[in-house]
Amino acid sequence: MGKVFSNFVSPLKYLFIWGYFSLTFGLFLWVLITSFKSNREIFSNPFGLPESFNIDNYIFALFDVNMVMYLLNSLIVAVATVLLCFVLGSTVSYALSRFEFKGNTFIYLLFIIGLTIPLQSLIFPMFFKMHTLGLRDTIFGIIIVYTALNLPKTVFLLVGFMKGVPKEMEEAAIIDGCNYWKVFSKVVIPMSKPVLATVGILVFIAAWNEYIFATVLISSDVTKTLPLGLASFQSSHLSEYGLIAAGVIISIIPVLIAYILFQEQIIKGMASGAVKG
Repeated sequence: MGKVFSNFVSPLKYLFIWGYFSLTFGLFLWVLITSFKSNREIFSNPFGLPESFNIDNYIFALFDVNMVMYLLNSLIVAVATVLLCFVLGSTVSYALSRFEFKGNTFIYLLFIIGLTIPLQSLIFPMFFKMHTLGLRDTIFGIIIVYTALNLPKTVFLLVGFMKGVPKEMEEAAIIDGCNYWKVFSKVVIPMSKPVLATVGILVFIAAWNEYIFATVLISSDVTKTLPLGLASFQSSHLSEYGLIAAGVIISIIPVLIAYILFQEQIIKGMASGAVKG
């Protein structure tokens, strides 16, 4: 009976995977092709190839509507958020996974609870706190908020991985004269590179695509991140579908590049996390 069920489910699993891939890639390819078309071409032949691969839509999107500034703002915010999550998350995770002290489990539980809180419930408290601190409508303020939102996820993943790092390697390093900081920086961090790459991509994507908190905390054009800039761009060019498609592709490219560069480490991190978790 089990074998019959397995033979039935296995083809469905692959059918779902290939169907999902085909739909996702097909939509991406359609948006990419549309980004090279004029409105006339889009309405006359929406699913066909463009008459010529014209980059005017990209030039206009990048240089005539401050898209470069929005890109730089998002890049600064995303990279700074990743770095802060690395520094804070790795140190906290090492302490929670290696040292027994009063409140260890309680502190870890607080981070787990942070994963379950609906982010929408934090919008108004976060707004008033940032306003009180004078950090509303600043790049630094949005970095702090994004770090706080992504830290529970970072700690959860890193603690699970670091608990699987053999203690014998740390003990050998201590015997060789290393203190705890050197053990952490020379042994634990290099061994945690796969899961750090996974965490980095997850945090980068979350910070890059975040829209709700940015809408509440950012008001001036010079501090807008890419999702806000893209929303403003769409509202001011509602009927320019080629321009909108070009803006969407521009917003996707940095995430694709980051994933392509670190895909090997991401796969290793996910695989090792599945084994050790």
